[in-house]
Amino acid sequence: MSDGASDLLDLARLRQRFDDDQALLAEIFGVFARETPVRRSGFEAALQAGDLDQLAGMAHSLKGVAATLFAEPLRQAAYALEQAARDGDVPATRTAVAAVLDLLDRTVACLP
Repeated sequence: MSDGASDLLDLARLRQRFDDDQALLAEIFGVFARETPVRRSGFEAALQAGDLDQLAGMAHSLKGVAATLFAEPLRQAAYALEQAARDGDVPATRTAVAAVLDLLDRTVACLP
């Protein structure tokens, strides 16, 4: 893992959750990494379109994925985005999307 990864991903808890099954963890990480560009473009497109319902739904989904990966900063950012979008707060939603995209990229970069 790269520097700062422990701040983004609790690998010890993740390994414990999946009984340290390295093949399964590699598959989970691979799926997350492959889905990231699609998620990123989806967030960007929904933001561009001003589709707060779509953003809230995508953030909710990402929140669950981040929780499964013990990626707490990403989970918190996705939660903040979901709330801002559901509240109809466009400025907060824009800020939250930027935070989510940054953490999404940083989380993927730290995967082992």
